[in-house]
Amino acid sequence: MSILTLLLATAAFALLGLTTDAHYRRRFGKSPQARGRRILRTGGWLTLIASVVPAMLARGWIFGPILWAGAIMAGAGIAFLALNFIPARDARR
Repeated sequence: MSILTLLLATAAFALLGLTTDAHYRRRFGKSPQARGRRILRTGGWLTLIASVVPAMLARGWIFGPILWAGAIMAGAGIAFLALNFIPARDARR
């Protein structure tokens, strides 16, 4: 359950990161449309909210929020590193 919390938090911050023009353009070669940006942002927030559940199930009501806070910090760091330092598909060719 702890790994699931981390994976969900990382996915959430990756989705939230892709709402910016720079990250989206680097990955997909074009700027996101307003509707696509709204979908990514909504998906990111819903995934971040969903990451609370496995943390609570894994550690209970006392240590679950602590696990969740650590997971979202680690997930944000992983997403930041992935979006900024993993080369885009076109850059590898």
